[in-house]
Amino acid sequence: MKLNKILLGAAAGLLLATSAKADFSCYITGSTAFRAAVYSAIASLYDAGFNVNASANTTAPFTTIANPQAPNRPSSDSVFNGASAMIFSGTMTSAFGSQIVTIYCNWSGSVEGIRDVTAGNSLSFMTNAVSTVAGGATDNGATAVPDFAFSDVYQSSTIYKTPTLQTTICGVVPFVFVKNNGATANLTNITHQQCRTLFANGVVSLGSITGDTTTGTGSDTNKVLSLIGRYNGSGTRAVVFADTGYGALASSVNYKYSATAGPGSTPAFTVVTPDPNVGYSGGGSIKTDLGNNISQALGTDGATYVTGYAVGYLGVKDAFGVTGNSAGALNLTYDGATFSTNAVQNGSYTLWSYEHFYNKSGLSANLTTLKANLVGAVPANLGTGT
Repeated sequence: MKLNKILLGAAAGLLLATSAKADFSCYITGSTAFRAAVYSAIASLYDAGFNVNASANTTAPFTTIANPQAPNRPSSDSVFNGASAMIFSGTMTSAFGSQIVTIYCNWSGSVEGIRDVTAGNSLSFMTNAVSTVAGGATDNGATAVPDFAFSDVYQSSTIYKTPTLQTTICGVVPFVFVKNNGATANLTNITHQQCRTLFANGVVSLGSITGDTTTGTGSDTNKVLSLIGRYNGSGTRAVVFADTGYGALASSVNYKYSATAGPGSTPAFTVVTPDPNVGYSGGGSIKTDLGNNISQALGTDGATYVTGYAVGYLGVKDAFGVTGNSAGALNLTYDGATFSTNAVQNGSYTLWSYEHFYNKSGLSANLTTLKANLVGAVPANLGTGT
């Protein structure tokens, strides 16, 4: 009898030990346009004192961003919420008790996010969630297959149609056309048709956009407007191209900022080489280019630099982050409609898409619970940049 009691006690102790839930990890990729809202939604799920780190790199080695409140969440979300890679670690007591939950993010683009989840591709993720005040640390990272992808597009609109992913719509993401800092005040609006011509050529006469048909030296007819755009793995590009009627998967010509491309090694907007269809992988690079206060671009002849400007399409967070655009002074109206939340809601502003949260079937219990909590947290954080 005494032996049986000892054995029963030992078995009970073993049961208690093995029933304690293990720590777990989650890997997320996808939309750069929606990452600001996702950053805030993820942060809102953690208990106070969680660790968070971030990098502007999308591939290893990662160089960390400075965090004045290291190793905890920065007091200003803008410190980390535009980063290409993020890592969070801590507890979410209400959902997971004492389990340590680590969430890894690599924002590669909406279409590529769908590709990587469907194909089970491995991506680079940061490994050190402990940020530093100075930043600049090297994180060699590690590879993993993403569990989830946020995406601005429907899976059916991409070439990655199988297997069919499970999806939850968790928000709306608007987009805005923004001109470069220092561009002419004459440039205020762009239409669907003008967009299609600009996408196909990469550069057009500014007069064809502003309506100036005069031919004097200073007329818009003798100036140009160039396009700074995204690459073909971008959901932002797919949505904008589809809404304008150009075609979600169509090729495009893209320009970029160069500090030395102009005559005498002067700053200018110039065509992307060797493949003009390859634009930027993230909106942050477009935001940076448009922040340059210059007025020179490679002309429509492809050889001569003339007075010219640039325009790009961006998610709202990046759009209002362009240097000189904190109040929206550089935003263009779209077919005469000004972006605002009310304009999206009442249907007068059409350049937006639903945000999807994709995953394969067969999620673990922990990931299923985390998905429900994260999707539930997104609406309260949509004001953080999307």
